[in-house]
Amino acid sequence: MNASSDTPRHDYEPFRVGFLNVASYSHMPLWAPAINPRVGQKDTPFTGMRITHCWDIEDDKAKEIAESYGCEAVKNFDDMLGKVDGVISGGYYNHPWNHILHEPYLEAGLPNLINRPFANSLAKARKMIALAEKHGATILAPSSHEHNDPISRAKAWANDKQIVCYTATNSFDDYPTHGIHGVYMVCKAIAEAGNPVVSVAYQADSWHSPPGVITFEHVNSEGHQFYGTLHQVSGSWGTVQIHTQAAYGGENFRIHTGTGYPFDKTEIWVPTIWAFQNMALHKEMPQTFGQLQHKTNVFLAGWKSILENDGKPVKLTDVPEEWESPAELPNHPDHDTVSLFQKKFGDGSI
Repeated sequence: MNASSDTPRHDYEPFRVGFLNVASYSHMPLWAPAINPRVGQKDTPFTGMRITHCWDIEDDKAKEIAESYGCEAVKNFDDMLGKVDGVISGGYYNHPWNHILHEPYLEAGLPNLINRPFANSLAKARKMIALAEKHGATILAPSSHEHNDPISRAKAWANDKQIVCYTATNSFDDYPTHGIHGVYMVCKAIAEAGNPVVSVAYQADSWHSPPGVITFEHVNSEGHQFYGTLHQVSGSWGTVQIHTQAAYGGENFRIHTGTGYPFDKTEIWVPTIWAFQNMALHKEMPQTFGQLQHKTNVFLAGWKSILENDGKPVKLTDVPEEWESPAELPNHPDHDTVSLFQKKFGDGSI
């Protein structure tokens, strides 16, 4: 019997998904149409799942979205327990409170897709991971820049090679919402190929407008040290060029968004949902808990570099467990979602 449900679910029945954080700055409009066709829209489902319930910090917006997707809005974030087989969180502003929102679902042993950023402190990330390990839950904390064929090929290509250096780019408007795509992309292609990051330096006039450049220091298990750069610019989805002694001029990997239907869906947005479905059905996480913690540490070291260290390198070991990155976005002064979370859940500190 599924831990989430009072009744057994047969394999031929749709996997029931509860969707958290469906309104403000959410990936709901990108992911959900591939699961639940919207009323009056030309949507085609790409999965064997079904969104049955949803929640948002703004109850009226949750109800509007529920009507469009043919699901049920719940009043409290944990009201979906016993009614769903897994949860997807699509928002951004909720990330300082993810450890609160996902706690009941992790304790129930469910699969959790937690949109980037995973957390705004190492302590919060570690708490969610500890809960998942204790209760047999699984976690996917994705970027579309990780779950695609080019970056998967980059990781496979780099896996048995001694890297000299690399350059990467990703499209950017601010660090925590889109700059993080490049950070996660580098962690997938380079760090997961046996080259963990040890320090991060983030130089820019502003973390909420391009251009910017992030320098990563890597040291592999044999003590080989090298550096790579991530250029945060406008107009580039994501590219990685990896240099080795044998690959003169570098090996190039470029993310493509897909041309026409269905490739405009399947190249970028749907693979994340497929990765979640595979994890949910087979309890196979695309990344280990250690890799989730590592990329969170890298992300926070970048924050600390630009906020407190004048763009100079910050070692991952120098990011305090309780240190928290900001969530407010200067580019969106009209968004009041952070204040709504603060009013309901406090400041989110552990």
